[in-house]
Amino acid sequence: MRRALSLPVLASLLLGAVACTTGEKKGDSSAEDATCNELLGEAGLMWLEGRTGGPGKVRLKNTDDLKKARSLFYDQVENWGPDDSGVPTFVDADVCRARTDVENPKKELALRYGPSVLPFDFPFGVASGVTPAPTVTPVNSAVKLVHGKDRDGRLSYRVYVKCKIPGMPTKQENEIPIEGELTDTLTGDTGARVHLTHLLHSAKVVADSFGCQNKPVVPAEPPTSVK
Repeated sequence: MRRALSLPVLASLLLGAVACTTGEKKGDSSAEDATCNELLGEAGLMWLEGRTGGPGKVRLKNTDDLKKARSLFYDQVENWGPDDSGVPTFVDADVCRARTDVENPKKELALRYGPSVLPFDFPFGVASGVTPAPTVTPVNSAVKLVHGKDRDGRLSYRVYVKCKIPGMPTKQENEIPIEGELTDTLTGDTGARVHLTHLLHSAKVVADSFGCQNKPVVPAEPPTSVK
């Protein structure tokens, strides 16, 4: 079973590993804007504009739309078995990227979604020896927030959502929840609350589009303990 690995090794996977994403593709810009617009929402777009010099400064793109993200999630979860050993290798959907300089990927806000390699009930607040212990914020029985620095010192904001896929074993939603990650080297904003608020908005959009059988409740804002 994958939990045979040590907690530090698994924790390093959380905040230290580079996410796998599907290959780049060229698409219709309006379709790309539509995906990012839906995931970020009006408040998220206004926040981006306010932090990057006003309307028209930010360029939005995505490799995968919500339909592709759902297909990737379903395909990988359906190929999972509760007795599988080791840590699974999953591919994430690259659903939104925002830049002011399209040639400078070091300055961007990015959203990705996919199956989590760690179960929902994993003790995320554990230091790995490579990365400090992240901050864990339980939201409700189906939603959890985790944020902290990765091994490169980059802030990472993550959301985990239990999402039961029809026909899968009962414990699937705990063993392979949805994982969403937001990283931001674009806005200069280091506040956890603002990032996790926009991440939760995107998580609700994703969970709704995935058609989770358990119907997880994703709130609009994180708990008041998050500053």
